[in-house]
Amino acid sequence: MARFIIDPNRVNFSVERRGKEYNQRVLQRAQAIFGSLLNLLPSNYISAVQGPNYTIELKAIAVELAKIELALEDVNMDRDYTRTRTEFIYSTLGYLVFLNNTLPPLEFDDEAFRNFLLALVRIYFKGSIPDSIKDAVGLFITDDFKILENFLLTREGVSGLDISDEFGFQINVEVTGTFPPGLFDLQASIRIILDIIRPAHTLFRIRYILKDSYKPNDGGKVLDALRWKLRDYHYEDFRSYWTGIRDRDRLGQKMNQQVSDENHSDDF
Repeated sequence: MARFIIDPNRVNFSVERRGKEYNQRVLQRAQAIFGSLLNLLPSNYISAVQGPNYTIELKAIAVELAKIELALEDVNMDRDYTRTRTEFIYSTLGYLVFLNNTLPPLEFDDEAFRNFLLALVRIYFKGSIPDSIKDAVGLFITDDFKILENFLLTREGVSGLDISDEFGFQINVEVTGTFPPGLFDLQASIRIILDIIRPAHTLFRIRYILKDSYKPNDGGKVLDALRWKLRDYHYEDFRSYWTGIRDRDRLGQKMNQQVSDENHSDDF
């Protein structure tokens, strides 16, 4: 393969310099360099194969030069973000866009993470505008959602908002049935990205709006019915005497009963 040209049949782009494919590339490149070195020798050096001491030394030099060339080709390839090796994706691209070394707490494979970073760079250079915020949220949410600016809602007379909410916006995500899986990680990821994209003076709120499908009854009519149940639950204390033993005090002595308004006219 020509120097500094990407081999379309190449599979392993790792920084690990070992394996069958890498050894084959080193052998092919070293053979080409070995031939070039032999051509630089005077005509009295006539050996064209490895055998004499000088050819062994040239072959060793060719192998090391081949390794250096292959390493330089990989480094040159890392300059293009679309072909950067996995081990260097974050160090060459991620650190440019993320703050305080914070990464979204979501799982990406190598290719997905590369595409995510490239999309984020394109969004970043569009500026802190509503379209950029919408595109950033769209990196994580596939459901229908809306970006609503508070100052526009205030002008429309939406209740619950006033001048103090001027520099804010809302992200309303419409979901059907249940919340999306990994909700907390999802929200954390959105906040990390929006801290990069949004204007610094703005605040935002993420809200999930649950929607349920409605299937009317036969004929499309709503059947209205009322059902109620009354229950009276209490202790029937009036059936019992709760002050101890009647006509006895706490020590068991007979208690004097207060009598008033008795008619004793028949006693004499």
